[in-house]
Amino acid sequence: MRLQWTLLAATLVCVSGCVTNIKPTVSGNPPPTRALNEFESFELKRLTKDDAVAEPEAMVKIQQNLDHKLDPLLARWNKAGGDTLVIEPRVRELKFVGGGGRFIAGSLAGSSAVRMTVRMSDKATGELIAEPEFFQRAAAMGGAYSFGGTDNAMLVRIGSVVEEYLRRNYDSAVGGPTGLESAEK
Repeated sequence: MRLQWTLLAATLVCVSGCVTNIKPTVSGNPPPTRALNEFESFELKRLTKDDAVAEPEAMVKIQQNLDHKLDPLLARWNKAGGDTLVIEPRVRELKFVGGGGRFIAGSLAGSSAVRMTVRMSDKATGELIAEPEFFQRAAAMGGAYSFGGTDNAMLVRIGSVVEEYLRRNYDSAVGGPTGLESAEK
């Protein structure tokens, strides 16, 4: 009888440790206060994180994906002089299960998820233009079947969601989804 209770307790600890409680705090992003094409220069700051975020490898990958997606876009939009929009991405919550964790624990490692905000402000005045929130996740089972492929794809998708928001709001301020899935509905 004691063995059964021990196994049950161990199973509950394993399963509860797998739960990923990261969720978006908004259902959609409001429009910026101005269309982004009103700015002539764009300055992308380095990715920062809240103190509780402790996933350095995932942070590096998110930064690489943001650079890959946003640097060419902002280079096309940049003109000489004028108002500058400062873009500051910040990871608020992150749970990332890498390939090694997937290999060892499979779906028991739980889902991966990332929630980030991107503060956009006028460099000269400090005026807040927008602070949208973005969310992506990778399901535990998908991660297990792909040996972490879906977890890594999540780190790419978060950059794509930010890029999509910027594109949508360039010509007119319209807002946008917190994740790409929302845009497809």
